[in-house]
Amino acid sequence: MRLSFKTKALLVICPIIILISIVYTLEAIRNQQKLLRDEIIKRGEILATVAAKSAELPLLAGNPELVKNTAASLSEIRNVPFVTFFTSDFKPLVHRGVSVPMQPPPALSVTKAVTVFEQDNYFEFYGPVFSIRTAADIDMFDESAPSSVNREHIGWVRIGLSKQIMKQTTRSMARNGALFALLLVAVAIGLVTVFLSVMLRPLNKLFDAARDLREGEYPQVPQNGTNDEIGQLSAEFNKMSAAIKEREQQLLNSQKRISELFQRVQHAIFRLDPSFKVVEGNLKFKELFAEDVDFFSYFSEENPEALQRAARAGVLVGLEVEVTGKAGASHTIMLSIYPEVDEKGTICEFDGHFVNITEKKRLEEALHQTQKMESLGLLAGGIAHDFNNILTGIMGYTTLLKAMTPESESQTHDFLDAIEKSSDRAANLVKQLLGFARKGKIQAIPLDVNIVIKELVGFLRETFDRKISISLTAEKDLPLVKADATQIYQALMNLCINARDAMPDGGNLSLVTEHQLLTRELITEFGNVYPGDYVRIQVIDNGKGMSKQVKSRVFEPFFTTKEKGHGTGLGLSMVYGIVKNHNGHIILYSEEEQGTAIHIYLPVAEGNARLESGEAKAEVRGTGGGTVLLIDDEEIVRELGRYILESNNYTVLLASHGRDGIKIYKENQETINLVILDMIMPVMGGKETFHALREINPDVPVLLCSGYSQEEAFGELLQAGARGFISKPFRYNELLSKVEEQIPAQA
Repeated sequence: MRLSFKTKALLVICPIIILISIVYTLEAIRNQQKLLRDEIIKRGEILATVAAKSAELPLLAGNPELVKNTAASLSEIRNVPFVTFFTSDFKPLVHRGVSVPMQPPPALSVTKAVTVFEQDNYFEFYGPVFSIRTAADIDMFDESAPSSVNREHIGWVRIGLSKQIMKQTTRSMARNGALFALLLVAVAIGLVTVFLSVMLRPLNKLFDAARDLREGEYPQVPQNGTNDEIGQLSAEFNKMSAAIKEREQQLLNSQKRISELFQRVQHAIFRLDPSFKVVEGNLKFKELFAEDVDFFSYFSEENPEALQRAARAGVLVGLEVEVTGKAGASHTIMLSIYPEVDEKGTICEFDGHFVNITEKKRLEEALHQTQKMESLGLLAGGIAHDFNNILTGIMGYTTLLKAMTPESESQTHDFLDAIEKSSDRAANLVKQLLGFARKGKIQAIPLDVNIVIKELVGFLRETFDRKISISLTAEKDLPLVKADATQIYQALMNLCINARDAMPDGGNLSLVTEHQLLTRELITEFGNVYPGDYVRIQVIDNGKGMSKQVKSRVFEPFFTTKEKGHGTGLGLSMVYGIVKNHNGHIILYSEEEQGTAIHIYLPVAEGNARLESGEAKAEVRGTGGGTVLLIDDEEIVRELGRYILESNNYTVLLASHGRDGIKIYKENQETINLVILDMIMPVMGGKETFHALREINPDVPVLLCSGYSQEEAFGELLQAGARGFISKPFRYNELLSKVEEQIPAQA
């Protein structure tokens, strides 16, 4: 603990004052005790002498009554506890007062007028009693006898004096002495304190001024006209304060210019001490890192020891590294660190700078991912188109063979069933590929997402394991989106199934809907996303999460982390395709052992009209008959369609491409009741063929057909008057039902 000079002086002087006061008080008490004792002894000697004179005649006369009267008179004196008269041979004659021993003290002498003995509670005074007679008194008739004095010892008198008054007086003196000593100490300390305060006041002003100078102020100490040592010291201090102020102002101006330049630089600049602790950093540096911490503690995946060795060697230049900022976010920086050495060649600090290239890397990765997914989508779409044409023949002819095979041939029926089931699985697989390729047919209407999700949550709670807790947080009055309810339901179902599989031991599955306005600032991390109003759907689980490598491939077709036979790897790719097909965006957040959150952004639909889905259409069943023009580039599809339709009393005209189909229609337009038009064909595609047919006959009934659809083209053609759409691979009854829906209206 730091003590002031004044306190130290008081700690030295106060014990001295206290010691002097104690010694003085004790000495005064001792002297007073001595005086009081001497006074008591003198008084006792007087009383003993008077008592001895008074007892002479009673003892000489041998009259005890007179002795008793004398003892009674003496015992009435204050502080006389007892009086005793003895004969010359020390036999007690009369005792008055408290009981005391009657044996004579050993050192008693008749030569002393009074002998004093001190006991614990009283003083004893022994006085000899003499009979004094002259010779004339003895022989009064002999006038010639010499006039000499004859002293005869005839007895003793003993008087006691109590010490009580001496003790009381001593206590009173001690109490008064202590009070006096305390008063003396207090007065002395007060005087010393005042004296020290007056003497130290100029030094205290200098001390306060020095402290203000240390804290950045420039005080001036008043000198008060004195020219002693303190006055001279004050004058020199004032000169020093003024000089420091001037020099620091110059330094501040220079430092301000350097600091402004340092902070305005768009690169992060920093300094490290020899132990790589951050000493200083500019604004760009502080956006990511804090000061006064180990710089390399932010490096999440790098080897700090190797980086430190590289920094000491001066070769850590232009290195691209991953770091975790003070807010917990991951960043990619381009880092350079340079060692600074002193005159002895020892590293005294490090200077460094870096550029945050996180956004650049993120945009590059987003662009790469988009390009990769687009390429995979084109590939998947092409494969799906060809597969659907192939599956159309397989499924159609299998159905026909099954219909023509007698039920008695059960084994053949079983084989055909197996082919049919395999075809169905292949068709579903192709459907998922089309979903990823964004070529699936959608029926977009203004849709309330909350209705779809509430229906989904109800289904999940009935089918999922009870160990998984399912919660829904739906924003009220959520804007509508233009979407296909069936596909949105399917996409969300796939996400929930993946979340369930990521929580084999149970967990929490949360679905959240909310309206969100994406600004230009918010979409930087999303890649190719446009600002605007969106409905965000969140599917969140606290399962096993994904590694960085898995996240980079999770939307790719046929990529799966599940065991063989437990997944095709098309679930998330189909979700990706459905979201993109709705002009939406999907963002994945996941960390290993921390769970996964998938955010789907769907654009808000224009207007607020809510269309009811699921309106019942009257089933139209024809009786067969009529002419159908089937335009398709795949021979197996044409032949299958002709067989199905001709088997049901329809006349079928076939064309292998659009140009051939237009020619046939011109020749037979009066008898043709329906045109089935494939969208993807050589020579002339479906869109060009449709418009050419409309030029011939604006009311021509056209049923579109394709292995995958292009939403813009289908939307345009349906709005232009196309009657409907049938997707490949189609079944026997499906084709027949679509044709029967259209021809009765033309028959």
